[in-house]
Amino acid sequence: LAMAIQKTQRSIRCLWLRFKSEDGNELRYDTALAAFRALGRGLIGATAIESLVLEDQGMGLDQLACIRDYLEGNKTLRGIKFLRTHLSGASSLLLNDFFSSNSSLKVLDLTCNPKVDDTTVTEILGAILRNDSCRLETLNVLEKLEGEADAGIGISESGVNFIALFVSKTPSLSVLRLGIRELNDAGIGELANVVRGGYCNITRLEISGRFGDEGMLSIAEALRTNQSIRKIDFGMSERLTDRGGQAILQAVQGQDETWQSKITSNHTLQSVYVSEKAGLSMSKSLRTKLQFITTVDSHQTIKGKAWRYIHDNIEDLSSINLEVNLGPHLLAFVSSRGGVDSLFRLLHSRKNELFTDHPTPEKIRLTRKMEQVKHENEILRAMLKSERRHRSQRQTSQSTIQSKSIRLTDLDEDEHHQRKAMARCLLLPFFKALEMCKMFMELLREGPHR
Repeated sequence: LAMAIQKTQRSIRCLWLRFKSEDGNELRYDTALAAFRALGRGLIGATAIESLVLEDQGMGLDQLACIRDYLEGNKTLRGIKFLRTHLSGASSLLLNDFFSSNSSLKVLDLTCNPKVDDTTVTEILGAILRNDSCRLETLNVLEKLEGEADAGIGISESGVNFIALFVSKTPSLSVLRLGIRELNDAGIGELANVVRGGYCNITRLEISGRFGDEGMLSIAEALRTNQSIRKIDFGMSERLTDRGGQAILQAVQGQDETWQSKITSNHTLQSVYVSEKAGLSMSKSLRTKLQFITTVDSHQTIKGKAWRYIHDNIEDLSSINLEVNLGPHLLAFVSSRGGVDSLFRLLHSRKNELFTDHPTPEKIRLTRKMEQVKHENEILRAMLKSERRHRSQRQTSQSTIQSKSIRLTDLDEDEHHQRKAMARCLLLPFFKALEMCKMFMELLREGPHR
């Protein structure tokens, strides 16, 4: 199996490994462990696997040690899930290097692991926080699935607070599922403080625990400033009543019918699901309203709220404080009786921050396109500057070389003249001696004739 994974040119969407517990049969356990160790060694360096699922109670400290080397060197694994394993605080220490160095990890799922406690959560999430290049998008921490009995050590209120801290420092997180027995009203309050902040980008929130209406009130208060959450699921909890449900509905619809209440309400939430067991004391009609709040995006939601307000308060629009020059646009809108685009142009002309926070999908697309073009232009501008700088340096170098060449030519000519002068100086006595010799020979020739 490991050899096939190493040789494949295809991506493996998920590798699912199940290690059953062999209680009382040491031979079978040792044999299975040896095979698992061989698999772990064979997987070292493999990059084809996109996600890994480790399942069953036989998956404990010894088994994680078998695949430790593979995980430590892996930089491409996008998701890892521990399902009904014996993952614990001690075994999580073996995974520190993997979580603190993998830059591709997007999904972490801890579901139904009875030995997971505060130490386990702190070690794993703390390692991810130390990894500056990790952009985790989905976090699931579920102590049990719905319908299963409580079992295991569990995560305390301290562990819940650390999870809230992790969420506050992980803006890339978009899906958060928490099913923790000790997730009470205080824990929901800590989580709500994170959701309330502008740095939270969670779009789907699923929570189960033993919180009640106070927890729902905390979430409702956070929704007034949150601009990302679209779906919320309330699973196992204490008895939830209409009080908590109405608070969330008011956070979406507005506390009253004033214009200020409408524009400051939540515009992104589309659905709130309350399980039947959790909502036994909540009216069915309210649960249905929460479940089907809206099916459109936030921009269309704002426009719908604005139209309903204009429709209901057409005789007195003084609360909007429209300028006089906008009267014709208002009349055109009223005459069209539902021309939402006319109302949008009317309010948008006042540069209302409400619409800049929730732009149309087309405007979002064009904005992203312009940002991409701007980024490409910046790269091109930097390249041109670099090219000009290099060209200038080349010209300066060429000028320096030319001037040096000219100076070298002059030096060569001077040296040539100096050599000729020196040659003359050295040959002058020789020429004089030769001249005197000629004169002496001429005198000898003339001697006999005289």
